[in-house]
Amino acid sequence: MAILKPLSWVQNYSKNKLIGDFFAGLTVGILLIPQSMAYALIAGLPVIYGLYASLIPQVIYAFFGSSNRLSVGPTAMDSLLIGSGLVLLASIGSQEYIEFAIILSLLVGVIQTLLGFMKMGFITQLLSRPIISGFTSAAAILIGLNQLGPLLGIYIDKGNLIVLLRSISHNLIHIDLLTVFIGLASIVSLFVLKKSIPKIPSNLIIVLTSIGLVHYFELHISNLKIIGEIPMGLPNFSVPHLNLEKITLLLPLAFTLAVISFIESFSVGKKLGMKSRDHTLDANTELVALGSANFIGSFFMSFPVTGGFGRSAVNLNAGAYTPFSGIISACLIAITLLFFTDIFELLPYTVLAAIILVALRDLIDFKYPFQLWKSNRIDFFMLIFTFFITLFLGMIWGVFSGMGMYVFLLIYKSVFPKIQLQSFDEKGGILPAPNKTSIAILNHNLYILKIDTPIITINIKSIKQQINQKIIVSNSARQTLLIDLSAIQHIDGMGFKGIKRLILQLNEKNIRILWFGILPSLQSIITFKKLTTGPMEENVFKDATGAINFLRKVNDK
Repeated sequence: MAILKPLSWVQNYSKNKLIGDFFAGLTVGILLIPQSMAYALIAGLPVIYGLYASLIPQVIYAFFGSSNRLSVGPTAMDSLLIGSGLVLLASIGSQEYIEFAIILSLLVGVIQTLLGFMKMGFITQLLSRPIISGFTSAAAILIGLNQLGPLLGIYIDKGNLIVLLRSISHNLIHIDLLTVFIGLASIVSLFVLKKSIPKIPSNLIIVLTSIGLVHYFELHISNLKIIGEIPMGLPNFSVPHLNLEKITLLLPLAFTLAVISFIESFSVGKKLGMKSRDHTLDANTELVALGSANFIGSFFMSFPVTGGFGRSAVNLNAGAYTPFSGIISACLIAITLLFFTDIFELLPYTVLAAIILVALRDLIDFKYPFQLWKSNRIDFFMLIFTFFITLFLGMIWGVFSGMGMYVFLLIYKSVFPKIQLQSFDEKGGILPAPNKTSIAILNHNLYILKIDTPIITINIKSIKQQINQKIIVSNSARQTLLIDLSAIQHIDGMGFKGIKRLILQLNEKNIRILWFGILPSLQSIITFKKLTTGPMEENVFKDATGAINFLRKVNDK
């Protein structure tokens, strides 16, 4: 499959999708204006650079991205990483600092694009659904708590759950009642509109209504925090000033941002994909799309961007169908910067916080953890582990800790594989699974064994021990061990040696070895290694039924 499929969403585009994309693009565009400015400040940059980062990257991603509803732009986490990294290299707000931020976007873009073309997107396979669910739920809570600041009209320190809760509790005495009233009224109105008239752009209606009310009642004269003046002008095309010294200084931070921002964006995309059947996501395509957005964006004075939780949730809930909504958002920001900045000067921050909070409710999955608790305790533990690490240590620690836990479990399962046992009736039909500590026995002389992990150096000892411990040899004169290899895709050199020794041990116990379900890629190797003795038709079978029928014929003679 080709990595790049530019404008693949254009196929089967319709008027209905255009309407949805248009209103979603407007809503996200309105949200992006103050949000991107705030993220620029977090990154230590002038507010205008937040708007620059919301223009060209959105358009480029719309051309190459595989996610239909992912909203690309500045994010809080990336902005914090940028600020904490660049402050060690230059003074905040200086021209050198700004140049570093732009060069950083270029380097992040190059790294992500190279990783995409090298098909390194497989790293997302370490993001299993329990990890994504735990991470996104915790991240949604953190983002939601951060929005309590503008919702209540108070200042809140940025950080993990403890920092946020402590800051909120200390500043509750400073809440502004007018801000709280407008924010809560916006939340209630959004819920009512979404439930009663779900097809209308409720977010856009609330934004325009709030601006009108602030203007009519002159609420901006009070302590109500509004957007205020927005700098005018579009970014000019300019080539970042590169040299070896700057690249050397920025490369470690660029690589960290490239990986983390991709994982963040892909996590958001996968979460959105769970909520939409027509939503597709390809890891390598996403790497190239994000890389292209960052690379080309750097020529238009952008700092690094990625897919954001809050904006993407707003985009989805506002009715977006395709990445064209991102182009609409970018156009709205460009037009606003050129002609209409005064319209949004009176937009209250508390209304934007309300929109984000309402959108975030869909990112918290309450049912899935309970399902895992009943069906898979290991996955449940992995979800809870990722959830609490993200809450208390931050989103970066949450993602990498979840991935680390998943890798550890994979290694553990490979070293200590569980031997699956199956039993069949006389017609070859599958019977209910036997007790975990027993082995399936048919007609008192047939053991049916399934191995579902590669037989390699690190686990062959465990496999041999489990088989020897579980096989109970009866008083029958002849025993048969039927081994199902349908799930085996690889056996290494030590694995073959271990299997040979096991066969010799079992033959000494008068146990016959039969095989079935061997993949074509392994069948010739198994024959070459002489794991089977005698004619293939008497030792290797297509399935269990064939082997059982063969044994029945042999026993009937």
